[in-house]
Amino acid sequence: MGPTLPGFANVHSHAFQRLLRGSVQSREPGRADTFWTWRERMYALAQRMDVADLEAAARQCYTECRSAGYTAIGEFHYLHHRPDGERYADPVATSRAMLRAARQADVRIALLWTVYHRGGFGGAALGPRQRRFGTAQLDDVWRALDALAGAVDGRTSRLGLAIHSVRAVPEGWLGPLAEGARGRGLPIHAHVSEQRVEVETCVATHGVSPVGLLAREGVLGPDFTAVHATWLSDADIAALAASGSRVCLCPTTEGDLGDGVPRTAELYAAGVELCIGSDSHAVIDPFSELRFAEYQARAATESRCVLADAGSGEVAPVLRRIGSANGYEALGLTAAGDRVHLDARAPALVGVTDAPSAALMGGHPGLVQKVTLGP
Repeated sequence: MGPTLPGFANVHSHAFQRLLRGSVQSREPGRADTFWTWRERMYALAQRMDVADLEAAARQCYTECRSAGYTAIGEFHYLHHRPDGERYADPVATSRAMLRAARQADVRIALLWTVYHRGGFGGAALGPRQRRFGTAQLDDVWRALDALAGAVDGRTSRLGLAIHSVRAVPEGWLGPLAEGARGRGLPIHAHVSEQRVEVETCVATHGVSPVGLLAREGVLGPDFTAVHATWLSDADIAALAASGSRVCLCPTTEGDLGDGVPRTAELYAAGVELCIGSDSHAVIDPFSELRFAEYQARAATESRCVLADAGSGEVAPVLRRIGSANGYEALGLTAAGDRVHLDARAPALVGVTDAPSAALMGGHPGLVQKVTLGP
């Protein structure tokens, strides 16, 4: 038997965005390229995809994820309708497509059905290229989740609820969404404080940060995962820690989009559980996500071995928890013996005394010989 690691959980995925790879690495002359300009290209891609396209893209993405060592996916899914915003005959047709793609790729999935009601703070209407994301009424959320309840088995697939962001979901919806999700036993996820301007606008509109608003409306808790959480204040970190909320870091996407550097060291020191996601799938590589999370923390603090175990002082055990156990818990899934089998003959592992630890700190998907899912 060769060395193994527990299966990795990719807690935050937008599978269709994998199709952007290689086509968004340029900018118009004389124009700054930011998350917001990248978003326009993403919208253009979304406008071209029907149900079959989405399923094919997800199947390919999930197959690639599995080959890299991911055994569980959290699909933050908001492409609900036709590109013009009209509903499909089956209102959850695209959600079913994501579930089928995961079965075909043989990975576990938590389908995080995403609420997206408005185009921005202040009640801005959805733009023409956002209409296919739209949730018109709160009751539409529960109808969709109830319609999908029979499509998941709770073991290889399950449902969750995602609040796209506090800019896309009204303040008055936040509490009822959290209450309804908890009544159904669903994990709750949300994009939080990904962009500096989002935080500034939220404070100007609501008098508090996105984390503060979610706390005020009763969304934070042990079943809640804040995705990105890049621009946090000390008070935000304290609120996340006190509530038992998790944070999902997406280091390669945050780097690709120029989002900023998260306060990883402070979150870890405060006791906030961390997990990882590959988000836009600019890179599909759990080893890179984990290593980048540690390296960002080192660069920000000018020190080494930041995400280290309190007892042993070793980094690898912490990265193992972040990449696997914490992620499975954030998705409400059970690992059930999911394993990543490494190739002991790979040059990167030859001569090392602890191959799994060496893989976590210096590995890549090429070390993955096979992946097995438990019962």
